[in-house]
This record gives sequence, C-alpha cells and structure tokens, in this order.
Amino acid sequence: MNQNSCFIHISKLCNSKRKTKEDSCVSKKNNSLYITYCENDSLDKFEADINLLAGNSSFLYFLKKRFVSIFISVISVLVILIALLSVSIYEDFLKKVIFEMPFDWQLNDYIAFIFVFVFFLGLLMMPSILDGEGNEFKNLISSWFNKDVRKLRKLELALSNFDKKMEIHLYNFDLEDSEHWIWKIFVSRVVHRFSNINFYIRNDKLQTISKRINKFEILNLEIIKAEKTPKKCDVEILLSAKEQKLYSLMQLCSTVIAKQRDKKTFISLELFEYCGKNFIKEENDSKNQLIFGFQNFINRSFDDFKFLVQEKSLQVFFTQNVIFKDLSEEEKRLAYYLRNHIEECVERFENPISLLILYYYVKDIVLDKRRNIKILEKFISSVKNKQQYELINFYWFEIAGFMFDFNDVNTFESSNNSYYRKISIEALNDLAFLFERNGHFEQAILLNQYLYEINPNKYALNICSLYERMGKFEQAYNSLPKELNLGKNTKPTDIEIRYYQRKAAWVIISQRNEDLKEEGIESLNKLETLLFSHNEDNVPLWLWHFYNIKANLKEWEENYDEAIVFYKKCLSIPTLGAFEYGATFVNMAISYRCKYIEESIKDEKTIDKSIKLGRLGMILKESVGDRDEMPVVLHNFALNILYKISNSFDINLCNEVLTATNDALEILERTKSIKRLGMVLIENYISKSLLKIDTKDIVLKLENHLPNLGQSELKQLLNIYKEFEKNNKMKKLEFLEGRI
Repeated sequence: MNQNSCFIHISKLCNSKRKTKEDSCVSKKNNSLYITYCENDSLDKFEADINLLAGNSSFLYFLKKRFVSIFISVISVLVILIALLSVSIYEDFLKKVIFEMPFDWQLNDYIAFIFVFVFFLGLLMMPSILDGEGNEFKNLISSWFNKDVRKLRKLELALSNFDKKMEIHLYNFDLEDSEHWIWKIFVSRVVHRFSNINFYIRNDKLQTISKRINKFEILNLEIIKAEKTPKKCDVEILLSAKEQKLYSLMQLCSTVIAKQRDKKTFISLELFEYCGKNFIKEENDSKNQLIFGFQNFINRSFDDFKFLVQEKSLQVFFTQNVIFKDLSEEEKRLAYYLRNHIEECVERFENPISLLILYYYVKDIVLDKRRNIKILEKFISSVKNKQQYELINFYWFEIAGFMFDFNDVNTFESSNNSYYRKISIEALNDLAFLFERNGHFEQAILLNQYLYEINPNKYALNICSLYERMGKFEQAYNSLPKELNLGKNTKPTDIEIRYYQRKAAWVIISQRNEDLKEEGIESLNKLETLLFSHNEDNVPLWLWHFYNIKANLKEWEENYDEAIVFYKKCLSIPTLGAFEYGATFVNMAISYRCKYIEESIKDEKTIDKSIKLGRLGMILKESVGDRDEMPVVLHNFALNILYKISNSFDINLCNEVLTATNDALEILERTKSIKRLGMVLIENYISKSLLKIDTKDIVLKLENHLPNLGQSELKQLLNIYKEFEKNNKMKKLEFLEGRI
C-alpha cells in the first residue's frame, strides 16, 4: 500500500498556471509542483519540460542524469560483451568435449567450464528473473532497446529530483481515459513517488477518476468541492476538441448575434441543445451519447469553466471569461438551417431568449415576413408568461422601434411596414401590458389608443389606469367615458355582419341608388347596433367595413370632411393588411378630389393631397397583387392627376396618367370586365391628346362602349371631358357633345 494521500478538487480548474499550449506543462512555486495536461500533449513534451525544470533546479540532478546515463550505457555494453564471450567460450569448450575427449584438464578448461555453467544457469533462470517482483531486470533490459521505456526511466529520474513531500497539483488529467499514457505511465509514477497529490477535474468526472485513483491503493482519498463563486480565469486551452466545438456552438446560440456588446450576452440553453442534436452531426457518437455530452458541457460551463452564470430562472448569460470567436461562416450556416425550421422552433421554444436569437438569425433571410411575425408574437407571449419583462426594455424597441402616431395619415408610409401593424390583437394586448411593466407608459397609452375601436370600454379603462400611474389624474379622469355603454346582446355572427355590410354598402351606397338610399341607411344603422351592442372585442375587419361604408355615405351626401374623418378611422383599425389600407387611401384620395372640385377658390394643397394618397393606395394595392380592383384604383389615380393638370399642365404627370390608364385597359381586357371601362377610356384619350399621341383606336372603343355606361359613370365621364374641352385643350368628340 502506498503511504500517500490524494485530494480531488472540483470546480477549481481555473487555478491552472498554464495559459497557452506552448507554455511548459510543469511549473514550480515554493514547495508545490503544478502540472497541466492539454489535449494532444505528448510524453516527449512532459519528459522534456520536467527535465528542463529539474535541470534548472539542481546541479546535482544534472550530474546524476549524466552519470546514470553513462553508467547504464557502460553496463549495457559490458553485459553484451560478456554474453558474446560466453557464447564463444561455450562453442570452443563444446568442440573440445566432443572431439578431444578424454583430455587433460588445465586451468583454462576449468575457467571455460565455469563460464559455460554460469551461461547455462543464466538461460535457465531468465524467465524467473524477467517475471520477478517489480520486473526491475525486465525493465532494465527493455530500457536498452525500447525508446518509450527509456523515456519513462528518464522521467522517473527527473521526478526523483523533487522532494517526496512536495505538493503535486495535476490539472485536466480527466480529459483522457485510463488507457492513455498520461494515466498508465505518468500518473502511476507520480502516485508512487509523492505523498501529497491534488487532482483538479470536472464535476461530472468525479466518480470515474475516484475509481481510477483507488486502483493505485491510495492510503487516503478526499473530495474537495470549491464554492461556486465568479472568478476571472482563462481555461480555454484545457478544453478538448469536442468541448471546443460545443463552446463555439454555445456562442452561436447567444445574443452575440444581435451585435450588442454593451449589454449582457444571454445564451439560450434550449436553443443550444436543439442545435446540438440537429445541426451538429457527430459521426462517432450515438444520439444518446451526444445528448449526455451537451448536458455535461453545460454543467461544466457553470462550475468548472466559469463561462456561464444564471441570474433568473431563464436568464443565463456569459461571464467575462468567455473569449468570443469569429464565427461568421458558422452563423450563416446556422441561420439557413433555422430558417428552414422556423415553425418547429416557434412551436417548441418556451424561453424568450431562444425566440429572440431565432429572430435575429432569420430576420433578413426569410422570404415571407409573416414567419418573422410568428417568432415575435411567440417572443412577446413567452416574455409575459415567463415574467422576463426587462427583455422588452433591452431588445423590443431596437427590433420594432417606438409606437407610431396612428392618427397622423402622413406617417403611414413610414409606419406601413411597422411590426405594430402586423402582429395580432392578442400580441398587441400583451405588448401593452409589457410596456406598462417596464414603465413605458406613453408607449402603452399609444398602443391602447390604437386598439381603442376594438372595444372602447375596455381600452378606455386601460388608458385611464396608465394616466393614473403617470400621476396625470386630470387626463385619467377625462379619458373615462361619462358612462359605460354596456351592451346586452351577445357578439353577432360573421354572417349577420356580412349581410348588412353587403346590403348597406355594395348594393345601395356604393352604386348611389337614390331610390334605395333610406333602406341603405337603415341597414347601416342595424350594422352599427350589431357592432356596438355587445361587450366583447370586435373583429378589426368588421370595424373597417363599417367605417368605410359610413365614409362612402358621407361622400354621397357631399360631406367630404366627414368622409375623410371616417376614412382616418379605417386607417386607425389595427392588424389589417395592405388590401384594406390601400382601399382606404384610394377612397380618401377620392374625397380630397371631390372636395377640390367643389372649392370655389382652388387650393392646390387639396389636389396634391389627393394625388399623394391615391399613389400610396395604388402602391399598397399592387403589393398584394389585387387584379380585381386595380382598374378602379388606376382610374381614380389618373382622375386625381387630371384635375390638377386641368389647372396646371405638367408633362410628367400627364405621362403618369397615360401609364396608369394603359395598365388599367390591359387588365380589363384580360379579365373581360367593363367595370369603369368608360372612365379609363376617357382618361386615356385626354392624356394622349395632351401628349399629341394618336387617339383613333381609343375614340372608337369609347364610342362603342358608351351605351353600356350607367348614369353615375356617364356623369363623371362628361364632367372630366368638359373640364378639358372647355379651353380647347383637346379635340371635341361629337358623340359626347350631344350628351352634354
């Protein structure tokens, strides 16, 4: 039994004295020897570093090393020479015995017989000598012919230079298995030589290393676990190749992708394990072994390497010990992998950090932006559910910016692609709550005002509460309705709503049917009762249709300012798409155009507003590929411009009219529709006349189509025709002159 003690230290790898792989693996301080192993270190390096340290520390060791080396060489030569001599003497003696018997024994013969007898005994006893206790002779013989054994003998000699009572500190020896030379050769010699040995290992290797050390018949083995205190250290050189791979993956699964080095760098262990199981493929590991390795590395990163700390239940972030690598190529590959698995990730992940990192990876490479919306909606709900409120303060405004002023129509272009317009009502409600938790009261108020039309009672109370939190008690009081308009009815069905929408809008109000006007207004009133006689949230599309019909009715009544107010309400309805918003801008542009026509003193700002809003509506409609309503959209845009040109000719605007009407005619021809064909033809005719382009084919089409026009469209056609004909800006059309 060895009369020595061993101590196994866990969570103390940071105490290693070796900083780079090029450094010596051995260092000495006071009465302690520090030995650190790194993956791929060789026995040659250990032998050389220990010899160098021993040689520097003792002149006596230098002499001993030289003497032993020479002594072994001389003894080796002498033994070989004696062996050769014995063979030669044996040969001569045997010849003499066989061929010259009997003969007279002389002194030389007796000496020869003694040599032969010793040679015989040596051969006879050789197996026993080689298998003797300690195998000293066998090892000595091996050292003459085996390079590794010679190194081991030199290693033993080098270690013998150090005091047996010296403290030995062995770092990172748990990196290799028991068959590796570090355990079979080096550790075995250290354990037998020194009496006070300290192993510094990873937490999860405790049981394995304890079993190995016990095989050396240690007198006393003690486990020492350090307290988990943050410590500045650099242990990257101690990591194995697999650990280095996982270390890089851990960095990839962190908020370092957000390029915000001024904040804590959070890591998602959820994403780390997901990517490790799916993104990284290890040929030599089975799936179960790979999963086990990830969990071990996570534990080591907390306890042994000091890479990670945990602040809250789900908030794990890197310490200052982490040295970030350039992983740009790996980031690209991971980004495309995650993009192809967005739906799976969104369904699986519960940690908001996971979703945040996922968003940053895919935000610029997804073709369908709705997939980004899914990530953000899940991020918002998980922040609320996991109560990680400060993440909104850290990251949301850099992702989505601040809430826009939805009452300002002029901001629509800049806010059209805003995430606030894209995410669902449920997500907006959660976001308003999270703004409140983070003290962003003004942002929360704007969001509640944005949602107000969905349920006025509910959001009025929310706004009141927010003003109270800000200490603005007067505004809080004024934001409350004088009394609650509580409805007694249940929420209507979609069929009920759509029935009155169609009857009020498309059948009566849209076509300006005077005979059915009262019935249309009555249907609109019934629609309003259905929408506002219950206490639940209204569907945004229901509200949009209602306010759009109201605006159309006001236009019919030539109350254009009121119509514009209702169109603005349409724009303030949240979570609608480009189709609805585009239609609203087109209709609002019409109201501004009609308002301009009615003005006794023309205000250019009014018609400019009409053109601007009409252009925006056209762009939005084109963005969704709306072929159904595009001819109507293009015709109205062209008409807006023509009324400006009638007072102030502009060749560029005239070319815009020509392009818009040509596109409209092409669509109508493909769809075989005649809806607003008369207006498109007259607008095309006017623009070509102004640009001095041949109009024969257009005039012929217009004349042939004239009988198909309804009264409303014919009246509008004649109005724009007269506007340009009265000043002789174009050639008169006789078939229209008779209708004026």
